[in-house]
Amino acid sequence: MEEIKPWILAATILVLFNPTTRLVAQNVDKPKGEKKATEQFLQYTQADHLLDGITFEYFYKEGGGLEIAFYGGKLKFEWISGPRKGNSGKDKPYQSRMIGDDVFIVNWHETDKPDFVTLIIDLKQNALYSSAILRYGRNEEMVHFKEASIRSVNRPKQ
Repeated sequence: MEEIKPWILAATILVLFNPTTRLVAQNVDKPKGEKKATEQFLQYTQADHLLDGITFEYFYKEGGGLEIAFYGGKLKFEWISGPRKGNSGKDKPYQSRMIGDDVFIVNWHETDKPDFVTLIIDLKQNALYSSAILRYGRNEEMVHFKEASIRSVNRPKQ
């Protein structure tokens, strides 16, 4: 038997566990009205800039806090407390998906450092989970995997 290449396995897992794939598969035998509701839900699961206009602060349990703002498909952040206070970034293109009721997954890639950051943002529970590979490919490479509390959420007026 031929060995399965790791990238094929990873791609298969991503497709099988992607919310869009599951919804399309579940949609096959549904009446038209239910299919339309599923199609409307699909538009909310596509990668997008769903957090534009939202700003908030978040604070890691180990110390250090940031302010983050989303605008025009980009984000900016600044460390407002802790040992990295004053460090910031701006105009970072981001993508997001809604993965639950007021729960989003967001990522961005800072090629100049290089860093790749993913946040799971739960605005309902005021919780944030971050995972990042920082300075990847360099001697100072670090893996970041932390939990934070969200405070001071500002949403656009509707």
